[in-house]
Amino acid sequence: MVGKKHSVWVAPAALVVGSVAMTSAASAQEGFRFYGFLNGAVTSVDDGVQTRNEFSDNSNAPSRIGAWYEMGTGAGTLKFNFETALGLRGTSSLSATSNDDFFDWDKTDLRKFEAIYETDRFGTFYVGQGSMAADGIAGGTDLSGTDLSGTVAVADTAGGFAFQPVGGGTAGPTIGDVFKDFDGSRKGRVRYDTPSFGGFVVSASAGTEILKDNDDTNFYDVALRYGADLGDTTFRATLSYAQTEGAADDAKSILGSVGALHNPTGISGTVTLGQNDRDSGLKSDYVYAKLGYQRDWFSFGRTHLSVDAYRGNDMASVGDKSVSYGFEAVQKIDNANVDLFFSYHQHGYDVTTGTTYNDVDAYMLGARWSF
Repeated sequence: MVGKKHSVWVAPAALVVGSVAMTSAASAQEGFRFYGFLNGAVTSVDDGVQTRNEFSDNSNAPSRIGAWYEMGTGAGTLKFNFETALGLRGTSSLSATSNDDFFDWDKTDLRKFEAIYETDRFGTFYVGQGSMAADGIAGGTDLSGTDLSGTVAVADTAGGFAFQPVGGGTAGPTIGDVFKDFDGSRKGRVRYDTPSFGGFVVSASAGTEILKDNDDTNFYDVALRYGADLGDTTFRATLSYAQTEGAADDAKSILGSVGALHNPTGISGTVTLGQNDRDSGLKSDYVYAKLGYQRDWFSFGRTHLSVDAYRGNDMASVGDKSVSYGFEAVQKIDNANVDLFFSYHQHGYDVTTGTTYNDVDAYMLGARWSF
């Protein structure tokens, strides 16, 4: 008997697999493709009381390895994707007191283990551990090219550091507690994407947490994506709704984002708005904006620069405010498959209780090598 934990996606999975099996077994093409990258970073974080310098994995894009297998069928393409993070200590988990092992892989580092059936006429079907429909919605319109240095997921740089009260006292919430993006995630799920209609793609998924023990939360979401080249401008827009069922504090989230890149000048911009309504009564929201500029100043690769800002409300308690400002830079070295990156972000947090917290300043410098 299938347990409740898996019932939200195993039954639909059987229908998807069955539909694939009924297609022609003749393969148009098939083959494996392996990929991965290493993405190390040195961070320096000053919480107003002390400064900590550390070498870690860049949580904006954790180091990983993966493989694709593709097989053509009479009606489409059947794909299998396996991907795992390397289990390296990430920048998002660092704190003033953390002492995590540099390498500590476990099953939660598995990112993708899925089958995908892709057709031009009927859309795309997914089964297994992988992206829910709303995964990537929050940052999906960012065309700046500086996502290695900073994104709407502000906490990826120094998420474990707590805000320290001015004059001493008990530490407040962490950066990760009060800078949230409410983006979708990866779960064991079934997902369906429609074919593109005039640049619009609608997605829906249902899933559950299969990599964490004693977690029976179910996840449901729908998303809309739009992409088009309008003259000299590349335009992107996203919208999603997601909700949980069976969690300790169930929530409903709405996200929307728009972004554009003017290709001749290299100027880009993106704005994201998010809202999260929890059963406990806390209703949080935020706005994030980024302005980017990219040029081919060097023959060996393109340069990407950006500034961004985030403002959140009621993230950890009613009336609180979280504000961040940042600068990001990425330099590509094409022949070496290397991206150099740098960022600076200042994080501020205010509450209505009268406590004043120091700002947290975070610097990050590193390189990603892709293979």
